[in-house]
Amino acid sequence: MSNTSIRRGVPMKTTMTRVLGMLLAFTIAIPAVASAQERVGIATTVEGPVTITHATTSPVPLKFKDDVLLNDRVTTGDKGFARMLLGGKAIVTARERSVITITEVPGVSTIDLVSGRISVAVVKSRMRPGEVVEIKTPNAVSGIRGTIVVAEVVGGVSIITVLRGLVDVYRRDPVTGNAVGRATPVGVRESITVKAGPGPLPARPQSISVDNARRLSNDFTAPVRPLSPVSPIVTDEVTRATNLLGTLIGTTSAVNVDTSVTGGTLATTGTLSTTSTLSTTTTLTTSTLSTTSTLPTLTTNTLSTTSTLPTLTTAPTISTLPTISTTPTISTTTVPILPSNTLIKR
Repeated sequence: MSNTSIRRGVPMKTTMTRVLGMLLAFTIAIPAVASAQERVGIATTVEGPVTITHATTSPVPLKFKDDVLLNDRVTTGDKGFARMLLGGKAIVTARERSVITITEVPGVSTIDLVSGRISVAVVKSRMRPGEVVEIKTPNAVSGIRGTIVVAEVVGGVSIITVLRGLVDVYRRDPVTGNAVGRATPVGVRESITVKAGPGPLPARPQSISVDNARRLSNDFTAPVRPLSPVSPIVTDEVTRATNLLGTLIGTTSAVNVDTSVTGGTLATTGTLSTTSTLSTTTTLTTSTLSTTSTLPTLTTNTLSTTSTLPTLTTAPTISTLPTISTTPTISTTTVPILPSNTLIKR
């Protein structure tokens, strides 16, 4: 083989190496993209300005029935409100000016609250053994199972309030992001404040009043707004969210959601009761079905009620009354006034 042929083969080998390298990189990247695009939930209520940022896109408006994917960031603006069903076991509600990220590893679903206020309701019966749902704030970590928790982040201070169940709150390591130190148990109608900086958490939480519990309940009540008709798949998801809330308040019967509504209106209302129970009322405006239908007309044959009574051609007659031919005679007998043996006294 000549030197010319060898020299000509060098560029070809280099090109093939580059192509193989690109294919290998593309093959490796496919699972990562697929993992990032994994669906973890669905938006069941959206009100006001709410955006969602996927792993590979810019922020776009979040709409009712939109999918929530792994590592998505949801941001609510002024007067924004969003509610999402995650994995059929948790409902996350975000108030205005909130930023949250949904992440998940085997056995642990994490709602990372950067700022704002959220409530998280988890049904213990829907959790598999060993599963846990975490709420992470910049300086606190709360692992929850079968509880209703409200988390707030204001000015670097985290406030964790429990409306139902029991939660262990840890300090969050700012470097690793994991829970460190000793946990502080927080029970029903109790709250703990975690400030920025090192140091242990408060040993005991603070109790909250019934009025404060009622205020939190009202804050996380979903507004009612008209929504567009949805597909059967989304109907099933909304039904699951409604049934999940029903399970949280002890309602055993499932609620059937009819999203074929008049004017495309689906009213969904969730309320946390003042006794630390999440009470959810789902008002459904069902489509009006026309109940006026043409009933089949029965044609009845008119029966003649006049009939000819049988007539007797000849009225029965009494032929002849029997007559007495001979008039009976009365024989006259002379009866003596006195008997024959009577003596007449003179």
